[in-house]
Amino acid sequence: MNELKEINWFPGHMKKAIRHMQEKLALCDGVIEIGDARAPFSSFPNYLHQLTEGKARVFVFSKADLADPDVLKAQTAKLREQGIEPFLTDLREKRNVKELLTHLSRVKTKKEERYAKLGFPPPSKRFMVIGIPNVGKSTLINSLSGRKKAPVENRPGKTRDEPLLQVQDRLYIHDTPGILEPNYEDKEAIAKLAILGSVRMDILPLIALTDYMLELLEKYYPHLLFERYRHERRENAEEGFKAIARQRNLLLPKGEPDSERARKLVLNELRNGTLGRISLDR
Repeated sequence: MNELKEINWFPGHMKKAIRHMQEKLALCDGVIEIGDARAPFSSFPNYLHQLTEGKARVFVFSKADLADPDVLKAQTAKLREQGIEPFLTDLREKRNVKELLTHLSRVKTKKEERYAKLGFPPPSKRFMVIGIPNVGKSTLINSLSGRKKAPVENRPGKTRDEPLLQVQDRLYIHDTPGILEPNYEDKEAIAKLAILGSVRMDILPLIALTDYMLELLEKYYPHLLFERYRHERRENAEEGFKAIARQRNLLLPKGEPDSERARKLVLNELRNGTLGRISLDR
């Protein structure tokens, strides 16, 4: 856990992206804030809330099909108490996308209210899609538009330009690059985002990151570890990963267990849902 204190993630291109986003935001009526359902509190940075204050807001939880359903249900109830009604969605499902489009079309913006008072026809609406890297923004935009327009890649920082796309007669959306809060004070939050693949692996050594991952999994999902790897808690994380390496026959040339490959295996299988439905925020 001590290694988590050394995390510092706020590269120069994000500072530029924030300035550019603020310029575009002035032209938008609302925002679609998208977070990872497996870590909803960690992936909705307060920094973004502050930037979008005063705008109509719609909240989307991507990858809800990968999250622990019981934990997600409790977290959704907590957010509702705060006045937040999130869309829990698998962005590949057309039904979910249709429901979101219907909701967006019904959101009342300040501009619409002014036009209605003056007796003018309703104006077009612009929403900006914002969130941390690799959380599903491009998938959402592609699903809303019905065409593959935004680049989708399982790698943080892929989106670089911000096209304006028409998704309905009077509804437009802006894409934005993934943006993280500058210098997270909550190091556990950014470690969870690194585990999920929302920040580059080089911000935290693989050993420190996967030690923390195994600590969370042993605490909340020991049954998944046992079902998948026959894993039982060991004296330390390194011994645990060596045992997983032996179980999966991940061996070095001299027959020693390759704990590095085991660490990467568990990390990848957590990210893609092979390990099971998990939630990192509690």
